[in-house]
Amino acid sequence: MIWTTWRQFRTQAIFGAAAFAVGAVYLLVLGMNIHSSYDSTVAGCLATGCAPGIVSGFEGQYDTVIAITDLVLMALPGLLGVFWGAPLISSELAAGTHRLAWHQSVTRTRWLAVKLLVVGLTSMAITGVLGMILTWGAGRYDILKAAKFSSLIFGARGIVPFAYAAFAFTLGVAAGLLLRRPVAAMALTLAVFAAAQFAVPTLLRPHYQTPLTANVQLDATTLSHAEGIILNGSSLAIGGITLPNAWVVSAGKALDSTGQPPNADRLDSCTAPGQHGQTIDCLAKLDLHVVATYHPNTRYWTFQSIETGIYLLATALFAVFSFWWVRRRVF
Repeated sequence: MIWTTWRQFRTQAIFGAAAFAVGAVYLLVLGMNIHSSYDSTVAGCLATGCAPGIVSGFEGQYDTVIAITDLVLMALPGLLGVFWGAPLISSELAAGTHRLAWHQSVTRTRWLAVKLLVVGLTSMAITGVLGMILTWGAGRYDILKAAKFSSLIFGARGIVPFAYAAFAFTLGVAAGLLLRRPVAAMALTLAVFAAAQFAVPTLLRPHYQTPLTANVQLDATTLSHAEGIILNGSSLAIGGITLPNAWVVSAGKALDSTGQPPNADRLDSCTAPGQHGQTIDCLAKLDLHVVATYHPNTRYWTFQSIETGIYLLATALFAVFSFWWVRRRVF
């Protein structure tokens, strides 16, 4: 049965191996370039303070290429689920070749188990190893960028790519069993995987542990790095609040030193259309702060483990469903 599965899967395996080799070489070269550039430009001045533009220049050199690489690696598990998982069973059901296997003394359970193990483990290995290479290669960049919990960086690093691949693959297999038509199963797999990749970071990840809280003073430095300043009466919202070595989940409206919303007249007096710098200087003198909820970067590997566990649990559920469906369903 293993040999039969290999013969059915060998074309995809050959293309997959070639793509993996190209991807691995690319990530290794990228990683060596990042490490070399970091050592020659940033490493020597971090302890004493780098000249203006050194750190931002290093980050800007790799911002685009790493963002694109992260996107590709985030999409890879879904693509494997669509093109390897969904057609794996549905194509046999559509063609009727599964009956030949079942009449050769091969049980339905063994038939499905071999396919899940051979192709599923291959999917996990390809995605996971590429993720580990990128974790090493982009390590220096990630330290300076200080955005370990961002959706792209978190999902393309560490151990979660292994779980994403397992989830997407078994999702595809289950969809193929249900729909029995490869194209429909591929579409359903892509839709569910994309929905999961949106829902988990926004709805689940912030709540893996109870966030901590901190008062962030709205001084000139904080305000100058804000992504937006929204003023509405006595309500002042600041976008892009950050904390060192932390993932800021949310930040409330600005409060004064007594913990109350600031006086609307005082805020209005700071509004200077077309004079952004003057507005910031005025607001900085009002002694305002926001209460931010955050997760420190020390929780990174805990969050990686929790999310890996969630996706592996979903993988197990899809696998159990697939075995139950194959054993109970009359094909």
